[in-house]
Amino acid sequence: MSSGEALLVVSGYASVDFALQLAPFQGVDATTQIRGRADEWPRYGGIAHVTRAAGSVSAGGAAAGAAAGDSAGALRVAALSWVGEDAAGAGWIDAVAAGNAATTGIAVLGSRSPNAYLLYPEGDGTICLFDPGDCHTEGLSAAQRELLAGATTVVVTIGPERATRELLDAISAECTVFWVLKQDPDSLPADLATRLAGRADIVTLSEGESGYLATIAANARPGTHIVVTRGAAGSELRRVTGGAALETVGEVGAEPVRGVDTTGAGDTFSGTLAALIAGQGERDTATLLAHISEAAAATARMLAARA
Repeated sequence: MSSGEALLVVSGYASVDFALQLAPFQGVDATTQIRGRADEWPRYGGIAHVTRAAGSVSAGGAAAGAAAGDSAGALRVAALSWVGEDAAGAGWIDAVAAGNAATTGIAVLGSRSPNAYLLYPEGDGTICLFDPGDCHTEGLSAAQRELLAGATTVVVTIGPERATRELLDAISAECTVFWVLKQDPDSLPADLATRLAGRADIVTLSEGESGYLATIAANARPGTHIVVTRGAAGSELRRVTGGAALETVGEVGAEPVRGVDTTGAGDTFSGTLAALIAGQGERDTATLLAHISEAAAATARMLAARA
């Protein structure tokens, strides 16, 4: 890594996704009809959504710097994940590379890559059926530890519990931690959520994951920022104050988008926001709200392209 170059590492599960739009869910022991499926079948998801969004910011910043004759402050993006030795895993790695992210932190183990069926019942939120595959039998590899040692920002999404714990031990004290919170008790037990809350500098979560706010407020350092995304209602920026309290410091509206396939929307928002913050460094309220607005616009463009 050259002088002045920042390294943003995105950690978490890979996933080869199959997204389906359903009629209203009829419950168990009943038939619910499929009304449509994603145009991309499969879609390379998991942290690939995050690295793709961050890589887009990185590429834009590099182009602007080159045009100005200035290479200082460049941002490099890298993925830290796991796939199996199968065609799905090879396709996922290619998708990450195509999104302007380095793939040296992707371990290839086992025979089956992770995949997910993402079901969108009309009017009922999302159902995620996730198969982690058989590629998470080990902790961090030597190559992954080396990557983390040089990271200036780490985006921690949901991933294997052991690897997440080892990641927190491997990063430097100066590394900025951007936690993309996902509700997955199997991979995020309560004590790990507490530890992440105490280490994170910035947290993003959806309104449906607001049950974690009490844990964050009780364990985060004063000044930690939390972005709560609310879909079409926009986003709210909160800040941890003393006494395990949260204060709202601003809100940003969402751009209206027609369409129903929202797979990867939250990850696109978080990846864009993380890269903007990592590339510029400033975290005052006005700058963060401006970055949140840019991230919302990038997410709207991604969704509009599917409509």
